[in-house]
Amino acid sequence: MTDFETEANGLKNEAAQKFSGDLDNLKQSFGQLRTDVMKIVRDAMGVGRDGADSLKDQAGSAVHDVKDRLNRLKDQGADQLNAVEHKIEENPIPSALIAFGVGFIVAKLLTRR
Repeated sequence: MTDFETEANGLKNEAAQKFSGDLDNLKQSFGQLRTDVMKIVRDAMGVGRDGADSLKDQAGSAVHDVKDRLNRLKDQGADQLNAVEHKIEENPIPSALIAFGVGFIVAKLLTRR
């Protein structure tokens, strides 16, 4: 073998070793990248799940508040109706005259149209 062939073989082996090392580094980098991407996806899904749970809790709280308010309004309406009934029971004749007068006025308004 000539010096040129020996030197060419040496360069070839050196290049192969360097390429092999670079390829191993590249494989490691891609493996790390895959691990990082999977972690990001898991974290994003966790944040999304936490956000959905938080939104569900807020919606449940809002529904509960609306139900409470409606129950309070229903109770107030029932109290007002009881108060009106009590007034009518205390003064039946004036109440009947007022009801007749209101009915008469409403009837006149509706027949004009």
